[in-house]
Amino acid sequence: MICVAVVIVNYKTPELVKVCLDSLVRERSAGMRLKVYVGDADSQDGSVEIVNRHIAEEGLDFCSCFSIGTNGGFAYGNNYIVQHKVMDDAEVDYVHFLNPDTYVHPGAIAALVDVLRTHPKAGVAGSRLENPDGSLRAYGFRFPAPWREFFRGARLSVLDRLVPSAAVKIPDLRHTRPVDWVTGASFMMPRGVIDRVGLMDPEYFLYFEETDLMSRMRRAGYEVWHASDSRVVHLQGAATGVKSDEPVKRVPAYWYESRFKFFRDRYGPARAILANLLFLAGDLLYRAHRSVRRQPIEDPPFLWRDMFVHGFSLPRRRV
Repeated sequence: MICVAVVIVNYKTPELVKVCLDSLVRERSAGMRLKVYVGDADSQDGSVEIVNRHIAEEGLDFCSCFSIGTNGGFAYGNNYIVQHKVMDDAEVDYVHFLNPDTYVHPGAIAALVDVLRTHPKAGVAGSRLENPDGSLRAYGFRFPAPWREFFRGARLSVLDRLVPSAAVKIPDLRHTRPVDWVTGASFMMPRGVIDRVGLMDPEYFLYFEETDLMSRMRRAGYEVWHASDSRVVHLQGAATGVKSDEPVKRVPAYWYESRFKFFRDRYGPARAILANLLFLAGDLLYRAHRSVRRQPIEDPPFLWRDMFVHGFSLPRRRV
């Protein structure tokens, strides 16, 4: 029997966790055993008690919820659970990293296992993410690169048509296929790959930690796959507070810091700086184009200030 450990980090979202756990009940089968671990990142809102009460009331004996002691970020929380609950369990074959603001459609976990078993070089399989209405979210990507940052800053459709490979997001991804990386909201790794490549870098507080992990995965010779049959609803922003369907908000400092760390670690310090300069050059073109057309500038507030204050700095150690 295959055993999958599902790892969930909670921070002040106990009601969402309850929905997520309920959706996992139907994933158990005669051929697959689930062990679900919910680690609470010092929510201080009674999350552990709320979730454990739900587990007891609903008879979810394959689930457990516990405190990890501190809010060290997404990578830190996931690593803590894997290191303290999963890696000492010889029964576990696969580890499924799942956001608390998700719920799975039937067969989602089995579909990830199938991709990993079918493709021996696969080190990661990621789910097809959907909105509650069934519309598609972004889930398969190309790696960020300094040259792509100019196009990301410019946001001009004519440039996107001329150089379609400049987009980090792979559009209209409807079939199971290899990609550079998949979103951290729902992805699975074989236990043996974790042994060889390691876990997420805990210096990332939030954002880019999965991108970095899959970059290391690719460099180690593994493939990253998008699994179209693994359908997972992601209520994006419910856990982080950064939602795509709201007016443009100020980007948190840790996003800029994580971005700079990724570029520095993958491309080196000089090209990390170049990535920032190319993005800002693209943003100047975007602003000029919008001004000529008398359209509003839709940059996040304080973009340039925050880029210079935080965008050339590495993440601050939090634990």
